[in-house]
Amino acid sequence: MPRVFHRLGGIVARHRELALAVAFAATAAWELVEFLILENRHVASGPLTLLVHSVQVALVLAVTWVIGRAWQERLRHEAALARMMEKVVMAQEEERRRIGYDIHDGIAQLIVSAKHHIDTSRDIAARDPDRAGRELARAADRLQNAITETRRVLQALRPSAVEFVGLVEAMRRALDEAAQRAGWSSRFVERIGDGRLPVAVETAAFRILQEGLVNASRHASSKTVEVEVSRQPHWLHLEIRDDGVGFDHDAGAADRGFGLAGMRDRARLLGGTCRIESRRGHGTAITVALPLSPERNVSLGQ
Repeated sequence: MPRVFHRLGGIVARHRELALAVAFAATAAWELVEFLILENRHVASGPLTLLVHSVQVALVLAVTWVIGRAWQERLRHEAALARMMEKVVMAQEEERRRIGYDIHDGIAQLIVSAKHHIDTSRDIAARDPDRAGRELARAADRLQNAITETRRVLQALRPSAVEFVGLVEAMRRALDEAAQRAGWSSRFVERIGDGRLPVAVETAAFRILQEGLVNASRHASSKTVEVEVSRQPHWLHLEIRDDGVGFDHDAGAADRGFGLAGMRDRARLLGGTCRIESRRGHGTAITVALPLSPERNVSLGQ
């Protein structure tokens, strides 16, 4: 018997709002029964008594309705939170896959190539010293490229530049480095002013910029990329534009192929928005708005 009461207690604790609603509904039913009995008996003080019971029934029903709505809202909030957590996990998995791709097709290939050149140099060193020297030079070049690629991946994993030099300078450096690798011409405009922004906002903005630059370098075939970041009352605005090939944004494959959903999720987690506009042959524009204060955040269910 104690185990049964313990289980009932656990159920009531998990569904407090529903339990209160049931209790108030039962109270309303009892008041209604009393009301009907009094009406049938024609009590002398009938009008006043009936009025009191009517008010009681109305109040109990109103409270029951409010509690029921609160319980429904809690269920919606929990469902929205569960969906959001699922998206966060999916974004983390996508980021792990991207890191694995960078390591396998970038760093690992360079190291393997360097090893082959070293092995070749060792095998021919006695009979062809000149060629062995060239092979060692190629191996050193591959290893230097591997070091550079490793630093790039580490920088992408940890936005340390934001922590040490601030959001504006970190964004400027990220754009300059991406432009140098891809051969773009670039333009950076900032209107943030002095002072640091909330850490979560700076990190999200920097990550979204990184993703946008990766998309442009891998898929857009752009000649020019422009980044503009500005601070307005209660909001941080970020815009990334390229003049690349663009894509059909209505196609379902676009989000899967370009990782655009991850950028939207980063913005939405802070209560912000990420709008992506693109047409084939007309480039792509990514517009992001992130709230700077908690009271501006929208609910997870929206």
